Amino acid sequence: MNLPHDPFCRGVLADVPTFLEFIRYLTTKDAELNDLFNLLDQASFRRMPGDYSDTESKGYADLAFLANVKQDFQEDCSEPVQFVGFLVEHKSARDNNVLEQLRRYNFHLMVQKLKDNVFRGIPSIAIILYNGKENWDPLKELYANKPKKLQRLMLPFQCIMLDVNNVSDEELGGFNARLAAFIGSLKYVRDPESKRDLFKRIIERVLEELPKQEALDLLHQMDVYLHGWLRKIFMEAYKMDFVRPNYKTIADGFYEEGEKRRAEETARRMLAQNEPMEKIVSYTDLSKEQIEALKK
Repeated sequence: MNLPHDPFCRGVLADVPTFLEFIRYLTTKDAELNDLFNLLDQASFRRMPGDYSDTESKGYADLAFLANVKQDFQEDCSEPVQFVGFLVEHKSARDNNVLEQLRRYNFHLMVQKLKDNVFRGIPSIAIILYNGKENWDPLKELYANKPKKLQRLMLPFQCIMLDVNNVSDEELGGFNARLAAFIGSLKYVRDPESKRDLFKRIIERVLEELPKQEALDLLHQMDVYLHGWLRKIFMEAYKMDFVRPNYKTIADGFYEEGEKRRAEETARRMLAQNEPMEKIVSYTDLSKEQIEALKK
């Protein structure tokens, strides 16, 4: 099953209050993250802009955030730490390259892009959000047979793995409507019919808790992710039309940005292999002018 997860993930978690609730949930699973989170000014959380997240040839992080460290904890420090960074990478299938991917993201975002602010980069948390069918934990594989006291030092950032299959339905009920809709969709995308009552409650919460346009936007994103199942089951019950809104949504913006970058990366590789212009145009849907510009 092809899961169009990137736009959905970015469209939901780019909302800072939702991302903060997501982090608060993770702190209940990781004591070290909880200790760190208490050092941060929660009001200062902001998403890093898309041009920062872009890497020249290796793609981009699903999401990246910065948060300020509270001044109270730095009074006696000769070299205070200003920020902590957060990276989020979503996987819907096993990817044994994910830690190397996050390492590149971390260096590009927290060192190269912000080198004017710090000498050696910004201390960071990398989060792997996973909703694949098989059991998979790249951190356990990395740490296997390694001394426990040294495991956290094997990566240039603290890394946390959340398999949404381990999030209970009771925990979903405790999330805000946006986060419940997102995690519930990730968890049950392969068999939403088995959780019809759960999705009914989620829809009711979305319509009740969110402004109308935001609610319709989110429900559209859910329906796309669930391959039209939401529309098929609930359109009549809620007298709603789960069609694409007549305006560009947050997810649309992320999707278009990502598709353009992927097309340009493909074009660069084909140019490097001296492929004919007509073939590159056909494979990427870029114009000849756009491809010529990439040559420069």
